[in-house]
Amino acid sequence: MGLSGALALLRHHRQFRALWGAVALSYIGSGAANTALTLYVQQTRGTGTAVAAFLIAANAPRLLGPLAGGVADRVDLRTLLVGCDVGQAILYALVATLPSFGLLIALTALATVLQTSYGPARTAIVPNLVEPEELIPANALFGLATNLYVAVGPLVGGLLFVTIGPGAALLVNAVTFLGSALLTRAVPPTPPIEDAEREGLVASAATGMRFVWADKVLRAMAASLFLLVAFIAVDNVALVFLVRETLEGSALAYGVIEAVFGIGMLVGSLWILRGRGGNWLATRLYVLSCGLSTAGSFGGAIAPNVAVLAPFEAVAGAGNAIEIVAMETVVQQRVPRGMIGRVYGFISSATSLGLGIAMGLGGLVVDATSPRFAFAVASVGGVLVILAVAPTLLRAPPPKPAEG
Repeated sequence: MGLSGALALLRHHRQFRALWGAVALSYIGSGAANTALTLYVQQTRGTGTAVAAFLIAANAPRLLGPLAGGVADRVDLRTLLVGCDVGQAILYALVATLPSFGLLIALTALATVLQTSYGPARTAIVPNLVEPEELIPANALFGLATNLYVAVGPLVGGLLFVTIGPGAALLVNAVTFLGSALLTRAVPPTPPIEDAEREGLVASAATGMRFVWADKVLRAMAASLFLLVAFIAVDNVALVFLVRETLEGSALAYGVIEAVFGIGMLVGSLWILRGRGGNWLATRLYVLSCGLSTAGSFGGAIAPNVAVLAPFEAVAGAGNAIEIVAMETVVQQRVPRGMIGRVYGFISSATSLGLGIAMGLGGLVVDATSPRFAFAVASVGGVLVILAVAPTLLRAPPPKPAEG
């Protein structure tokens, strides 16, 4: 299925189109809110510690992925998606009142808990809407929608912050979640598999972890995502120092580099939709994505100027987008319907843990050495991770249809 077939999903599949629109609206709003809040905290608190506290609150609850996935596997998926949207609308409406810093942090953390629950539910519902052969293009279309978080959300958030102020910008974000909830109402109810309700929440999350460990492909993918992100996500800390200090670029140059990564993500999703990657086995697509993602670290280690760094960042962005599509497809193909939420939640939490390690250690490495050295370590580590898991993933046979 090429681009025309993928677009046919949007044109002729009303329920799929509604969910796609809901996801796009939700993620644009989230990206805008994150940018507006970051600017607000920096403006009002004026310290790196305050910004770091906000970023931790906005990301740490993602480690609850296995539990969030367990919830997704035991409730109606449409109800959960709508509930997450309505809950975030209420929370961001409260944040829009610009409360005390402590309360703002608490409300942001609660909103991230709902975002963490939204991801597994959205991934789990896709196989109920499309045919097995449509999974990769369907996930690529959703990749385009979620990539708007990076490519469009920050721009919208910055513009709203400047033109109407932080409170009004956050209120607009709350409205986007209500719109997303209304669109999701067009999706048919998806009740849980009965077996998913027999275990307690913690026990069911542990069952999902054991399932990942028992499947060599899922195990290799989860381990590689954790390790790969722990290495290459150092750019969250090192990139601004590389551009501003090592390469002597302007603040605008840093913004352009960030935008180039987001554009690369959109290109990666379009590459799949145009049929270039849609016929690949998802496991092989995943290995390709890991190699592309490491390009950004390699570029940071060697680029003599911002102009040379930009294409490396674009390639890395494309790899990131392809990786998301490949990972979700592997999970949907190999995991029984009643366990997709838990498995996805566990793997996404492994990714978030790797991100936390990269952000923590990345700052220490940059301070102790240099941005270039941090990128060099990241690129070498990324290559070693790929070499370790590639044999398992490249030799994996085509998946059998998931049961459930």
